[in-house]
Amino acid sequence: MIKQFGFATRALAAAAALAAAAPAPALAQQTDRIPVNVGLPISNYWPAYVARDLKLYEQVGLEPKYFGFTTGAPLIAGMKSGSLDVAWTGLATLFMLGQGIPLKFVLVPLDSSSQMGLVVNPASGIANYQEINKAKNIGAPTATCAEVSLVLAAKKAGIPRAQLKVSNLAPNLLLGAMQNNQIDAFFIWGPWNLQARDAGFKIVNWDRDYMIDGGVCATTVAIRPEFLEKHPSVACKMIKAHAMAIEAARKDPELAIRPMMQAMGITHKLSKEVYETLEIPTIKSQLEPNSPWSLTSKNAGLSEKLYVAGEALYETKAFTKPLAKDTIWQSIDARYIREYLDTDCKK
Repeated sequence: MIKQFGFATRALAAAAALAAAAPAPALAQQTDRIPVNVGLPISNYWPAYVARDLKLYEQVGLEPKYFGFTTGAPLIAGMKSGSLDVAWTGLATLFMLGQGIPLKFVLVPLDSSSQMGLVVNPASGIANYQEINKAKNIGAPTATCAEVSLVLAAKKAGIPRAQLKVSNLAPNLLLGAMQNNQIDAFFIWGPWNLQARDAGFKIVNWDRDYMIDGGVCATTVAIRPEFLEKHPSVACKMIKAHAMAIEAARKDPELAIRPMMQAMGITHKLSKEVYETLEIPTIKSQLEPNSPWSLTSKNAGLSEKLYVAGEALYETKAFTKPLAKDTIWQSIDARYIREYLDTDCKK
């Protein structure tokens, strides 16, 4: 079903460990923590970095090992083979479902759509997404949230996708391509759009301007059902660690800012802006059927957003057949959020 994935021209050959999972001194006597292998792409996923650095997973009874990726293919392979238990990632999950890899979506830890934007060269004369057909060449990493944004922006503007010339460029190459006049517009997430803005280019639109409920670029915590059946407490514990990470960063934002600087090689200023502008859905809101990232509604929230994103990727021929809405809905499980809110994972 899947023809391609990722914004790089080739997949990583192997995962690189992001951090050793050495137990914190205060936990040295605990011997019953559950081992869990977490796939964690290198991105703006600061709540995961805070949980990693403060050893919050260890504090809730897990023994994590983290594996970092710069493309989606090895992450997908790791979930397929069972060498990874958890994917803390974006739309790579749609490709997993497309390959028949079973998943359980248990949490939306952050809203990547809140930082997806259209960047243009002011010299191009493009004022907004309704004029992207003026672009000589548009940059967008293939089969990612950026390409989904391009497809849906063009559709909202009534511009046939076939009329647009698009180049598949990795996020860190987009600014150079714009500066060299190889492209005159691109769709990308933070911090790369903010970096381009600081270099003199212009962010003219955000996902909320042409998408449902603010955007469909879902970042989720997805767990292999087989692993979850063996260790049913893991999902609740990960949700609890996430809540602890959000609270820790609220008290000290540097806990979130510094790891993103290191992971993406960006300035403190940019990392701080990413932290301050990236929207974090509340855990409680994900049980509300009408909330943007609801896990309890088949025709709204996460289910609808993933379906719309899948349809856009099908239009780009990333999929050879559409991803059924029922396939997505059956993979979403809100019970673990309820468990965390009701019992604090103590049942």
